[in-house]
Amino acid sequence: MAGSGALEPPSLLSLVEPARWQRLQDHFASVLGIPLRTLDLARKLLVNPSWPPGLPAEHIVCLLRVGDELEQLLPAADLPRNTTSLASAFGVTYSAVPVRATPDQILGYLVAGPMVAGPREDRAHFRQRLHSMVEDTQAVWTILLSLKPHTYSGVRSLLNLLEETASSLVQFAYQASRLSEILPTTYRADQAAVSYYTDRILASLLEVAVMATGAEGGSVMVREGQGHALRICAAQGLADAVVADTRQPQDEGLAGVATRQRAILLVDDRTVDPFLTRLMRRREIASSLVAPLTREPDQEPMGVLNLRTANRERRFTPEHVQMLRRLLNLAAIALGNLRSAFPKPRPA
Repeated sequence: MAGSGALEPPSLLSLVEPARWQRLQDHFASVLGIPLRTLDLARKLLVNPSWPPGLPAEHIVCLLRVGDELEQLLPAADLPRNTTSLASAFGVTYSAVPVRATPDQILGYLVAGPMVAGPREDRAHFRQRLHSMVEDTQAVWTILLSLKPHTYSGVRSLLNLLEETASSLVQFAYQASRLSEILPTTYRADQAAVSYYTDRILASLLEVAVMATGAEGGSVMVREGQGHALRICAAQGLADAVVADTRQPQDEGLAGVATRQRAILLVDDRTVDPFLTRLMRRREIASSLVAPLTREPDQEPMGVLNLRTANRERRFTPEHVQMLRRLLNLAAIALGNLRSAFPKPRPA
C-alpha cells in the first residue's frame, strides 16, 4: 500500500479538458491522415475516435474489426513503456503511443490506426490469404485502398513527434497544476514554462525532421524577444560557438524568403531561380530545405527550420517537402495550444 504522503496519479482528462483534448486529437488525426483513439490504462476510450476527412469510419471499424487488436497491442498485464506497433491479419498496422505526465508516469495511449505501413500487398495474394477469414475479400480490399500508404520511416517519424508533442502538452499541464498548489502563479512563471516546452517541441521537431529527410544537419531559428533577429534554439551538426553567437535578421536570406512567402523552400544546384541560388551562401551544400514555423496558420511566422545536406546523391525531394509539411503542422498544433493556455498576462 502506498504511504500516506503518496500522490494519487492524475488522469489525463483532469489535466486537459475533454473538449480540448478532443480538438487536439481531431487536429492530429487530420494532419497525420491516420485514425486516432485515446485510451486510458484500462483500454477505455477517453474521447471519441478521430478520423481523417473522407474515410468511411463505420465500414472500416466493421470490416477490419477495429478494437480486436487492443488485446495484443496493449496487454493488460504488461502495458508497453514505449511506442509499440502491431500488424493485423488484414494487412493494416496499429501503433500505441504513450502519453506521459512525467518521464516515468504514463496516463494513457494514443492508438494510431488502422494504417497501411510499407508497400501494399499484392491483391491476388491478399485475396488468397484472407479467403478463409472473411466472406467478402473485395470489400476489405476496397477499404484498404481508402487508407493512404505510409513508408515505415515516415510512420516512425510521425509517431515520434506525436509522442513528444502530446506528452509535452500533458506534462506542461501537470507541471502547471502542481506548481499552482505550492506557489502563486504569475505571468512570468507561466511564460517561462511555455518557453521551456516550446524549445523542447522545436528540438524534437528538428530531430525527427533530420531523420525523416536524411539531412546531414539543420537548425531551428526563432525570433529573439520582440525584435526581428533570429537566434538558434536547436541545432544538429553545428559547433556550440556558432549556435551561441549566430544572429540573423528575419527578413534576410532564404529564411526571409520562406517567411514572406509562408512556404517551404527546396533549393539545390538544380534550382533555376537565380535569386534563390544566390542566397545559398555555402557552396558545399548540395540541397537545402527552409520552412517557416508558425503557431497558427494566420499568424506571422515565429522562426524557420533549416535542413541541409552536402551529398548530391541524397538531395531533398518533393516527397521530403510533403513529409516536412506534416511534421510542421503537427508541431504547430502543439505550439498553438501551449500559447493558448495563458493567452493574456495574469497578475504578478
